Amino acid sequence: MEESKDQINILLSDPEFVRWVKKPDRDLEIYWENWIAAHPDRLSEVKTAKEMILGIRFSHLEVGGGLKKDVLHRILAGERALMEDPSALRVEKAVSGKLKQKKFLWVHMDQWTKVAAILIFVVLFSLIAQWYAYAPAPLENETAPEIAMISKSTLFGEKLNFKLPDGTSVWLNSGSELRYPVTFDSVSRVVTLIGEGYFEIVEDSGRPFKVVSGDLTTIAIGTAFNINQFNEEKLCISLINGKVKVENNLTEENITLDPGQQLRYFPESGKSSIAKFSAEDIMAWKEGVLKFSNASFWEVVKSLERWYGVSITVSGRPGNSWLLTGDYKNQNLDLVLERMAYIEAFEYSIKQKKVYIKFQ
Repeated sequence: MEESKDQINILLSDPEFVRWVKKPDRDLEIYWENWIAAHPDRLSEVKTAKEMILGIRFSHLEVGGGLKKDVLHRILAGERALMEDPSALRVEKAVSGKLKQKKFLWVHMDQWTKVAAILIFVVLFSLIAQWYAYAPAPLENETAPEIAMISKSTLFGEKLNFKLPDGTSVWLNSGSELRYPVTFDSVSRVVTLIGEGYFEIVEDSGRPFKVVSGDLTTIAIGTAFNINQFNEEKLCISLINGKVKVENNLTEENITLDPGQQLRYFPESGKSSIAKFSAEDIMAWKEGVLKFSNASFWEVVKSLERWYGVSITVSGRPGNSWLLTGDYKNQNLDLVLERMAYIEAFEYSIKQKKVYIKFQ
């Protein structure tokens, strides 16, 4: 509960958040949508803070006819009491000069001037009260501003290289997708990756670059790194050069990587580990090399399907000793399967986009 209150206070004290709520522009809308996407557990706090800002609705104090009559009645009653009790005038004469002068002026005002003065006071009091009285307004009927996003994706058998609005270069492996805004905002650059991608970040110390992939957010300023989440059991972030910080959006754990280090995150357990890696192995796909290192049979099958855009049907069972290591640079599927079949002893056939593998 205290953490939630702290987060709300942080949002309320953030001028960019307040400006987004009250006077949104395209850059702010893009930033906060991506911030919420990166912090889904903070959505309730964002709604509450937004409600507290947008929900300020000042109560209006009406000066009705009854109030006017009551004010006039009190003024006239006061004058009658003053005329009937001359001692009241003597008490007034005993006060200090400035206060005496004010009382003297008040007593000598005509009735309607006094009424007008009091009504002016009531109206001013109403206006002041409006700055302090507020009532939360419901958000259910609000329509969130739509943020223009771009989605780049690759089918199995395809790869794609393109640049982002800030000049950052991206390579997408087969069967991958990257979502990013048409323009980055003035605070940060946030993209969302599914699959595998390699990034060469254009340096901008004032706007960190963030890649959201599953439970993790990789934050960089100017660097190069590869993210692979093809394996549902393991997400790998490999730093080629520079430095990155990886945030776990679930546990809020932060890990900083140095060049040559790979973060391995296991979604099922939520645990992470850091290990060394071979840049040549990690970057092989980008250079058109299909590379295996002690890969199991089913790892090979999934890689072949993704790399060549085919579906593979298997009959029989591969040997328990299957651990494939090999490089296949810009080779067609038939040649790759021929080399594998020679080593692992299986038969295969290719019919258009379907492959049949048979073990004896």
